[in-house]
Amino acid sequence: MELNLATLPDYLHQRHEKIRIFEPEVPLHIEEIGDGNLNTVYRVSDVAHPERSLVLKHAPPYIKILGPDYPLSTERLTYESRALEIYNQLVSGTVPAQYDFDAAMSVIAMEDLRDASVLRDDLIAGKVDTAIAEQVGRFMGIVHSQTYVDNVPKATAQHYSQQFANTTMQSITADYVFTFPFTEHETNFWTSGLAPDVRQLKADTDFLQQAAHLKHIFLTAQQGVTHGDLHTGSVLVQDNTAKVIDAEFAFYGPVGFDIGLYWANYFLAYFSHQDTSRVQSALKTAVEKVWDTYTAEFTMVDTGLKAQVLGNIFQDAVGFAGLEVLRRLIGAAHVKDIEGIADLSEKLSVEKAALQFGTTLVKQCQSLRDVAAVIAMLS
Repeated sequence: MELNLATLPDYLHQRHEKIRIFEPEVPLHIEEIGDGNLNTVYRVSDVAHPERSLVLKHAPPYIKILGPDYPLSTERLTYESRALEIYNQLVSGTVPAQYDFDAAMSVIAMEDLRDASVLRDDLIAGKVDTAIAEQVGRFMGIVHSQTYVDNVPKATAQHYSQQFANTTMQSITADYVFTFPFTEHETNFWTSGLAPDVRQLKADTDFLQQAAHLKHIFLTAQQGVTHGDLHTGSVLVQDNTAKVIDAEFAFYGPVGFDIGLYWANYFLAYFSHQDTSRVQSALKTAVEKVWDTYTAEFTMVDTGLKAQVLGNIFQDAVGFAGLEVLRRLIGAAHVKDIEGIADLSEKLSVEKAALQFGTTLVKQCQSLRDVAAVIAMLS
């Protein structure tokens, strides 16, 4: 069965006993929601009782926005399902509840957070809740430390490594974050006035060497269960509570990658609000809160190793954050925080400042010692 709006009623009827949200034979309203590049997402609700609803996420065997000529393994939802399970085990309530996973059809049925807002949209609107930053920092700190290679038995670490050997999606990230933006690639684009800065970046051998080093860490470090795509578009906010979504990139790797991506999207929001000091100040506080909460929640079996481990995670995170900032400016996937700036001269000013900042983070990541030093670079 090919899943679409026409076939979904039959599919839901077949899966009724497993999903157990709707009464049999009730009329259902089904609509496609979301604007993701890879997967199709539907909201299903009971026509008579619309408060009874769920979200279906389906992975077609190709990249959704490009079509069947661009095949992609449907296993990505297997990894997302596993991530939802372990997140709900370790930090209950921080991700949507999973009702059913149909591996054969590559479909996850999950909790519908219909009244939630996307964190990125809140930040664009200038709404910065540092409590949300703390919650995401707590989420990362617990998941990372509870799956960290030096904190679990060897057999458990091997199990995590096997369960999250998401090599296809990891390879996509490696290309689009670490390589393509800094080469001549057809998917790259940028504001025309940024071209001289891009040429300079691509000729900077110190930068390129550090980017290659960070890519090596990304591909080889086996540290803990890593979300792999944790940005401000992957966090939903409802009733002052954060819920993390879209874990199809989850893998067992360098945990600093999650922190780096999340930080980077706060940084991009910071530059997009260059004329609003109140918002920028709150965003700097949010970046600090992420790290403070993360380090408070990150535990080590051997407590003597904690400072060293966190130091290494911090430096990796800073480097990864720099690369994420840069690829969102000149790579394939930009962010609407900046793309939504209508005035071209203002947009270019924001992008130049953000590009310089991202470059510096990458080049200095091994010398920066604390989050205060990173924040100072924004002043």
